[in-house]
Amino acid sequence: MPKKKSTAHSPNSASPPSSPVSTSNDSCPTCNIDFYQDDHTPCIFCDHCLLWFHPTCAGLSDIEYEREKDSTEDWYCHNCAGIPDFSPATPLTSTWGDISGQAILSELSTAYSEIVGWRPNLFKLPKGNAGRAFVSEVNRLLNAWTVRTDLEMVAMLAVNTIGALLLQKPGIRSTQKENINALSRRLELWKAGKFSELLSESTAIQKKLRSGSTNSESARKSFARLMMAGRVNSAMRVLSTSQSAPLEVTPELIEKLQSKHPAAAPLSRKHLVSTVPAPSFENATFDSLDGVAIKRAAKSTRGGCGPSGMSSELWSRMLCSKAFTKEGDDLSFSLARLTRRLCTELVDPTTLSPLLACRLIGLNKNPGVRPIGIGEVLRRIIGRTVTQHLRSEIILSAGPLQLAAGQEGGCEAAIHAMNEYFERDETEAVLCADASNAFNVLNRMTCLINMRYLKKKKKKKK
Repeated sequence: MPKKKSTAHSPNSASPPSSPVSTSNDSCPTCNIDFYQDDHTPCIFCDHCLLWFHPTCAGLSDIEYEREKDSTEDWYCHNCAGIPDFSPATPLTSTWGDISGQAILSELSTAYSEIVGWRPNLFKLPKGNAGRAFVSEVNRLLNAWTVRTDLEMVAMLAVNTIGALLLQKPGIRSTQKENINALSRRLELWKAGKFSELLSESTAIQKKLRSGSTNSESARKSFARLMMAGRVNSAMRVLSTSQSAPLEVTPELIEKLQSKHPAAAPLSRKHLVSTVPAPSFENATFDSLDGVAIKRAAKSTRGGCGPSGMSSELWSRMLCSKAFTKEGDDLSFSLARLTRRLCTELVDPTTLSPLLACRLIGLNKNPGVRPIGIGEVLRRIIGRTVTQHLRSEIILSAGPLQLAAGQEGGCEAAIHAMNEYFERDETEAVLCADASNAFNVLNRMTCLINMRYLKKKKKKKK
């Protein structure tokens, strides 16, 4: 029988929920909310500090909680597992136009869940007052997250929703003047918090888009051919401009894709290098990361767009176009500050979900399915900026292990070299298959924590 690790509290209970050992906490140590306030509040027990926690307060998703509650393995809270804790996002108490508080989160979440399945249909960001106002609004939202205003909780959600709601083409052959008028009108609705009205308008436009079965089949074949030829950027462009996915989304396809992305392995103290407090971040390393670095990364970022539909061309135009000189400079400065915060602080992960989301598609391997995740362009710009900033350190640390890290085309060169060896008659080889999907089941939090300790140890050896 598995050890009972979770239960639901009852306000009529005379004592805390049953556990393998005695415990005294009547409220969650993280949020301080009394367990007895809710008749069916789920909770999970830490086998080290002997305290109960709300699963969400312990950083567990619904899937992770369901797995952990019936597990025979010990479970540890963040503090006992040696995971550095983060400060929760600023409470959402702000007013946005006609709505306030949790209503903002609810309406933006509803809009986001709709737009992630839409077909590409955004017009080019126009120059002039409307375009500048759009860039300034994106800048305002990014700043709200960076400086932790009372919109921090919804800032990234809004950034990844604004493009699809405000830049939707009014018609298939809409003129630039019509696009400008639409953007100006929608900006007013956006500032008034009328997200549901914007969503209704854009949904109606999406329904009018033709399915185009012939073009759809052509796009699928082009995408598959380019991917198999290694021309990833070209394939992503086909995907971003076409109105279809390489494989039709069916319940069977979703099930196959989910099987290739299993839940991460549970966190375990035995996998950590150390359980003492992790070394502090070296903030000075990123002090020189500025707007110029952001613009340089944006100019070289290519490929398809993520769930938001905001393409690399749109981000590059907002940041680097002469049509938005001041607004672009302000946006790049804000993005640099945001990037520095990501590199030097432990932030509330719930605020980053839209930034980290990927558009998961299936490529027909015939037989089988190859999952391809297309992340947000904004995330790629941030990642490229940090990678370029730490280029020399990355080469020093990972060069010999990561296929010539820091060398242009290093992976391609390694593949060509291996092909040359395999084509020789005297070559014999053993194929080692990754049958267990090992990388996807690793606990990423464990890896990130251990990297901080190992980096510190390496410096001491010098």
